[in-house]
Amino acid sequence: MSDSPETASLTDVPARRRTLLAALGLGVGVGVVGLPSPAMAAVAGWSNPTRGTLTSGYKTPSRPTHTGWDVAASQGTPVYATAAGTVRDIKTNSYPGDTSSGPLPGRSGNSVHLNHADSYFSYYGHLHRVLVSDGQQISCGQLIGLMGNTGNSTGPHLHFEIHRPRLTSVDPRVFLANRGITLGSTAPVGSTGYPSVSQGASGWVPRVIQYLVRARGISVVVDGDYGAGTVSAVRSFQSGRGLYADGLVGPITWTALVLPLREGNSGDLVRGLQTALNARGASLLVDGGFGSVTTSAVRSFQTRNGLVADGLVGPVSWSVLI
Repeated sequence: MSDSPETASLTDVPARRRTLLAALGLGVGVGVVGLPSPAMAAVAGWSNPTRGTLTSGYKTPSRPTHTGWDVAASQGTPVYATAAGTVRDIKTNSYPGDTSSGPLPGRSGNSVHLNHADSYFSYYGHLHRVLVSDGQQISCGQLIGLMGNTGNSTGPHLHFEIHRPRLTSVDPRVFLANRGITLGSTAPVGSTGYPSVSQGASGWVPRVIQYLVRARGISVVVDGDYGAGTVSAVRSFQSGRGLYADGLVGPITWTALVLPLREGNSGDLVRGLQTALNARGASLLVDGGFGSVTTSAVRSFQTRNGLVADGLVGPVSWSVLI
């Protein structure tokens, strides 16, 4: 068969994940976000809101009115509630360059504003997409939005604030550090799924990306080095799909790259799958043929990771595999 695999079976998606995917309006062909587990319990009820690089800080000399931290990563990186609470308000329908303020004065872009216990509240700005509604009850680590570039922003990032009672802002980096959480680095409660991969990376994950990009008809050398050629190829893929063409492979780009696979498929998509399975302990010949041996390796991986062992590589299997 060709690189056009059949649709994955719903049995690849456990019931609780199917519920989440439906809530996002993404369907089983796209969702990659995990749910909280006991091993990821919040420290004193608080969680890191996302992962990424810390850029602009809290009330720096050059930006004394900047009452939060900016955490930069690729567009579509999941953003999670830093604590349990209620959605105080949201802003949607913003766009890059939009300077209009939302419910919190002076802040632009799509946003979520949460009320927490003891009159604390948190703010999440410049979102690509808001995934909650006004008045909704939120648990610690719940997915609330996707990182974006809306509003007065120079690139995809999360603007994150924490306020004490009586609207007094605090340094969120220090606040979370006092609770054992490193802003931008500690795994958020409930987070699993695709990594963000950028220029300079090397190894089996860039090699998988190169196979997946090549499977879409874009020329790229498959060498495991995420260099300028791979960045250019990824940008070409992103542009062709209407994605933010930054050359970074984050959650949105991953979900556009991967397709469901099953026995009988062949080509570079299967080579990418076989490369990932080998990195997870299989010993497959990377020949691009999804035969019985690859099916057995898939079933073994699914069994070890608590997935339905049906040999079908759908969105959940892909996200756990990568």
